[in-house]
Amino acid sequence: MITELLETRKIVANFDKTIADSPYKTEYISEKANIPLATFYRKLRENKFTLDEVIKIVEIIQPELYEFEMLSKKIAIAEEQFRNGQFIEHKDFVFDVDTIISNRK
Repeated sequence: MITELLETRKIVANFDKTIADSPYKTEYISEKANIPLATFYRKLRENKFTLDEVIKIVEIIQPELYEFEMLSKKIAIAEEQFRNGQFIEHKDFVFDVDTIISNRK
């Protein structure tokens, strides 16, 4: 756990460079992250983003990386569930397309 925390601290310490290197303007990132621009600049200058804000900003400026990380996490969870015997058998998973379509009407 300490390794992850140290890595997080390193990421946050260099976060201003990550934002500057992104292809997006600061105004766009601020708007999409729902952080007022003045607050965004202050947090950037003081390096005071919350972890949730950092995650949201990374999702905005590096969407492919964010999706890859989220998918990797879901796969790891699924593998763990499978190892623990938490899975749905195929016969319970099969569905009838006609039933789904008729339920939409």
